[in-house]
Amino acid sequence: MIAQNSPPRRGGVSTPSEAKAQTGWSDRRDLRLGRTDHAGASALRLSLHPSSARRGIPLACGMVSGILLVLSLPKPDLYPLAWIALVPWLYVTGSISALRETLYVAYAAGLVFFAGTFYWISETMATYGGLSITLAIGVGALFVIVFALYFVLFALGLHLAIKQFAAGGLLFAAPLWVSVELLRSVLLSGFPWMLSGYALVPYTGILQMAAWTGIYGLSFVATAVNSLIVYGATSRSKMALGIAAAVILTARFLPVLAETRPDDPVPVRLVQTDISLDQPWTQPDSDQLLDELGKLSTGGDSRPKLVVWPETPAPFYLNADAGFRARMQDIARRLEAYFLVGYVDAVGEGPSNSAGLLDPKGDQVSRYDKMHLVPFGEYVPFKRLLFFAESLTRQVGDFIPGAEYTIASLDGHPISTAICYESIFPDLVRRFVKRGSELLVVITNDGWFGESSAPYQHLRMGVVRAVENRRYMVRTANTGISAIIDPYGRIEASTPIGIRTILDGTVHFRSDRTFYTEYGDIFAYANAIFVAGLLVWREHARRNRRTI
Repeated sequence: MIAQNSPPRRGGVSTPSEAKAQTGWSDRRDLRLGRTDHAGASALRLSLHPSSARRGIPLACGMVSGILLVLSLPKPDLYPLAWIALVPWLYVTGSISALRETLYVAYAAGLVFFAGTFYWISETMATYGGLSITLAIGVGALFVIVFALYFVLFALGLHLAIKQFAAGGLLFAAPLWVSVELLRSVLLSGFPWMLSGYALVPYTGILQMAAWTGIYGLSFVATAVNSLIVYGATSRSKMALGIAAAVILTARFLPVLAETRPDDPVPVRLVQTDISLDQPWTQPDSDQLLDELGKLSTGGDSRPKLVVWPETPAPFYLNADAGFRARMQDIARRLEAYFLVGYVDAVGEGPSNSAGLLDPKGDQVSRYDKMHLVPFGEYVPFKRLLFFAESLTRQVGDFIPGAEYTIASLDGHPISTAICYESIFPDLVRRFVKRGSELLVVITNDGWFGESSAPYQHLRMGVVRAVENRRYMVRTANTGISAIIDPYGRIEASTPIGIRTILDGTVHFRSDRTFYTEYGDIFAYANAIFVAGLLVWREHARRNRRTI
């Protein structure tokens, strides 16, 4: 490490500034902006040779982190990679003194991550959305280009923290990361699909912290371990490395603690209809399909108390189509069971994506209208700005969002339904439970995703919703994956993708409430407040010319 006040070097480049001017990179990490004489502080012992910079090593490190993040999530779900995925990126972020290069590396990491995790967006729009391949790729690319800026925002905050606190600034990575993920979850209606914490879901023991912190707690742990590894390696802190190792080992071997099992069993049947999105809806094809689905729903030896069909993948109109309604009523009456079915209805001036609950007599006793619609799938945001994308907007539905967290009653027990995309929003699902829901039902049509990684990603997020609220979840998908998930995130039964089948099982009602159910994303907002406070404090210190 070079002393802070070392004289200019002789022979070749005379000063670090001249080296930077020649190569665009500094050949050492100059951290004179922060004191290193207080307890626990140290300067980063990092060095990037100018020739290494020219070979693009920092950029490659950012891209490697993006790849590792992708691989840690479903699928391929190499989840142990979550503990080291950010290490290359954090290392070079601590090494580069120039802000511009720091942000370039972050943007590269973001581009790789979002392209690798959400590649299915273009595929879905081209295959099922009616868009040309060129336009579908363009829409997908625009998504990646914009969302990669979240990684840039994180890197900017971390760069400022390292300037202020030297190597100790790396320890601010976890709250910064959580704050940026929270922003992604709420900005412009939010898109919290595949936050980094979902990689830790297979660690069932540590997953239980979601009942307190939500998914953001898992993101915090994963990022904190990565930052501790980099901090420990660069500052030679055995304590930091030891803590990181202890967390990894704890996650590996920690069992589910204080587990309780309620005594209220409810036999359920999930009907995976596997209706092709190309299914013709003219008679006799439609009648033949509905006859087959009716026999499938009422067959088998078990006597379910609740039967669930998925989100409608077809023009099913429970109230406007007397023939369809009669078929659904017949299923409920023959099984003497409650029957929940997805359908299209009308709300005001437009259609709604709805779920109706029929009682054992066939009478509709509840209706829920989907509140959080899919942008560019069920409605087009910013229509005036997107006037040029006429071919895109023609393919998108114009649904009207619901406005009520509907709670239905099943033999006196309150239950709730979330439709498809809604299950990725922790706060939305939490509000159903806070209003009394004792059983979570999710109906979805993941047929749009084909056999990409998206159905596996979607299921993973439902697992965390069950844990956050300590509720059984019944998840029925048109083409799969249908599943029964217990309150601790264990999938008790599931179906493969692409087959027409039923899944029978047993769930339980629960009425207890978790800390997360009561208080929501207080952990995530606490991180955001901490980061905001740090920035305000730093600006105040800068204006007063303090050296912290």
